[in-house]
Amino acid sequence: MKIGIISALALEIEGVKSNLSVKSEINLAGFKFFEAQYDKLEIVIAICDVGKVNSASCTQILISHFGIDYLINLGVAGSMKNDVFLYDLIISKELVHYDVRKSQMIGRFPYQETFKASDFLRNVAIKSANLIGKKYHVGKIATGESFVTDPKIKERIIKDFKPHCVEMEGAAIAHVAFINNVDFIVIRSISDNASTSTNLNDKIIEMASKNITILMLEMLKELNLLKS
Repeated sequence: MKIGIISALALEIEGVKSNLSVKSEINLAGFKFFEAQYDKLEIVIAICDVGKVNSASCTQILISHFGIDYLINLGVAGSMKNDVFLYDLIISKELVHYDVRKSQMIGRFPYQETFKASDFLRNVAIKSANLIGKKYHVGKIATGESFVTDPKIKERIIKDFKPHCVEMEGAAIAHVAFINNVDFIVIRSISDNASTSTNLNDKIIEMASKNITILMLEMLKELNLLKS
């Protein structure tokens, strides 16, 4: 079982990486990959930087070059629901591109309006979240190339897609995983409310990422037990 774990920022994934036995660092197409071990699990950590093109490119390398079996995307996101608060965890049920027309997604390859996350990985994530006692939501994540702060854009995304949160990589990663037939899940920790008052900084990202780290390490424990 080889697991790919991908994040846009090093800060989002450093807590997970520091708990693994890193064997090597590889640079491919400008992206950093770390081959690591967690007991019986082989893991490849990737840092893709921000945006859909970067994350899609990095994901394809994870799949084609490293041959991962499962893909987990970790990061922060902006809340899109009144009951989704700062540092809450979002476990993806499905991903959607909010900046691509629905008709284009359905009418052109790969003919998918949304990308469904792995039931297996979602069940592992839910079990792990319950074990660590962290507040979580299971639902839709919306992805686009812009950092959302405009209330009109936020209102449109909520009206058209009804997501739990919004961010800049998840659907692109899900899109690439889908066309390669690789099981995936996207997990987000809320860092802001996607509004004009948003003041996202390293401290907030670090705090939000702590919950992701705790969840991911518990998931690795569960996956390791399944591997055994």
